[in-house]
Amino acid sequence: MKKMIVSAPEQGQRFDKYLRRKLPAAPSSFIYKMLRKKNITLNGSRAEGGENVRAGDEVVFFLSDETYAKFSGTGEDAACGAVYRAAYAQIGALYRRSPVIYEDAHILLADKKPGILSQKARPEDISMNEWFVGCLLARGEATETSLEEFTPSVCNRLDRNTGGILICAKTLAGSRAVSELLRTRSLRKFYRMVVRGHMQGNGRITGYIRKDPRTNQVEVLPKAAENAPYSETRYRALKYGKNATLLECELVTGKTHQLRAHLAHRGNPIGGDPKYGDTRWNDELRSRYGVRHQLLYACRIEFPLMEGELVALSRRSFLVPVPAVYGRIIAEDADGNMEFQRP
Repeated sequence: MKKMIVSAPEQGQRFDKYLRRKLPAAPSSFIYKMLRKKNITLNGSRAEGGENVRAGDEVVFFLSDETYAKFSGTGEDAACGAVYRAAYAQIGALYRRSPVIYEDAHILLADKKPGILSQKARPEDISMNEWFVGCLLARGEATETSLEEFTPSVCNRLDRNTGGILICAKTLAGSRAVSELLRTRSLRKFYRMVVRGHMQGNGRITGYIRKDPRTNQVEVLPKAAENAPYSETRYRALKYGKNATLLECELVTGKTHQLRAHLAHRGNPIGGDPKYGDTRWNDELRSRYGVRHQLLYACRIEFPLMEGELVALSRRSFLVPVPAVYGRIIAEDADGNMEFQRP
């Protein structure tokens, strides 16, 4: 038997989600079976799993030590902590100064470099998610034991080769608040990019995006179609030359590869983009400027009017600079010092 008391950071979540955090290796069928048989109880009574837990609630696992260890991963905490700390050191070495641009009790904003994963795709990967947890462990703001109750994590995802602002939740309450902002699209997200072609003024791009899971690429359709949700991007030209433009775009919807596909569909592909870009232009950018990633940066976010855990961020905006090469490309193109090859 093992007895636990729900802590303040854990309160507010559904009981079944709480149990999945405690028994991450257990299938859902096992958890619900244990609830039905009262082998897992909440405050001494049978529970269904849909209850919201509160700080001080008592949870009892009437399981053998072997079964609990098998499904909880007990004994692996130190190894996980070592992975997080290693990622914190390894990724931190890539920065001249800390990537943290804002932090409070509930969230942390970090500026991700292109080439680093937001969240790992394979078990052996390291990402900004591991860096973030490792950062909290290094400061003493988290411990291997506290990670059993709640694991801080990155809330939004950027492509590996897209740089910019990541939102990281330090607490369960912060995670839930950010998830609601993303779900309701009330958090405004802006990107800057260098695109091929001369663009001026403001505008918008709309269409229906359909993804091919075999190639992990999308196509933009002019009309509604099955498995092709509506997508919308707003843009404004910031600087432009003869053959290239520094553009700022706002994601009205947030679909897979939306900006990359929208701009390519319009005839203004993003520089350095290997999936949707112009191969010959990409080769020239690589040769002349050393461009190895798409010239796309999640540079600005704007928070709405808020209360609760994120009240300190109410109506605040954050801007990070794009790499200097963006401005250099536009400046040289405007001066007529380079002529991009025609397709």
